Amino acid sequence: MIMELNVYINRTCLYIILFFFAGFLIVYLGGSFSEESALDTTMTQLQGPYHIDISGTKIAYYDYSPPSSSPHLTVILLHGMRFGKENWKTLGTLDTLLKNGYRAIAVDLPGYGDSEPVLEAGGLSHEEFLRQFIATVDSVSTVIVSPSMSGQFAIPLVFSEEAVLSGWVPVAPVSMKSHKLSEYQALQLPVLAVYGENDRQFRSEVEEYLAAIPKVSLVMIPGGSHPCYLDKPDMWHQSLLHFLNSIK
Repeated sequence: MIMELNVYINRTCLYIILFFFAGFLIVYLGGSFSEESALDTTMTQLQGPYHIDISGTKIAYYDYSPPSSSPHLTVILLHGMRFGKENWKTLGTLDTLLKNGYRAIAVDLPGYGDSEPVLEAGGLSHEEFLRQFIATVDSVSTVIVSPSMSGQFAIPLVFSEEAVLSGWVPVAPVSMKSHKLSEYQALQLPVLAVYGENDRQFRSEVEEYLAAIPKVSLVMIPGGSHPCYLDKPDMWHQSLLHFLNSIK
């Protein structure tokens, strides 16, 4: 009887020990997995879309910000007439910039995508809109990427005496002829000018006006069309990152 009781007690103690050990493993391993998953989610989670008010107009944008450190540069991605903020997400440009430590913002310009048109009665110019957007999203050390149509927003700001940009990435933008060649020659901003080999409409303007900027890096995408970043995304991203690293 006594022996049977001892066996019962020993088995009970063993079960209790196993129970607590199993609980420890569940808590420890489960906690570690949750923390790792949370870190991965923070690093890759899509940010937005968000909406802000610019002079009474709702503007949509994505904001991909590094979670644990202050980025040295903020890259604001504008877009062409047939495109919007979603293209930078699909292309992987937002993720590429985020993974390399940059804050990346892709905006739907007024009247495009999910953004409302700016009321003409407000008298807000393209330059002033972009200036207000930069201030509202609290962008510092800003680099503007301006493909095609968005040149009419970026170029006036680039040449403004009040411009507070760290760099400019024009991609065959419109409105290049709105300023004289001598103004481009006097521009001291670091510039990455990107264009497609087969862009018959804008290639000659890029090679005349943007090539005259003292601190310019010219990148021609072989076989590239007007939206040349779509033709060779890897080359586009490598060129962009190399330029950003050069102005740190």
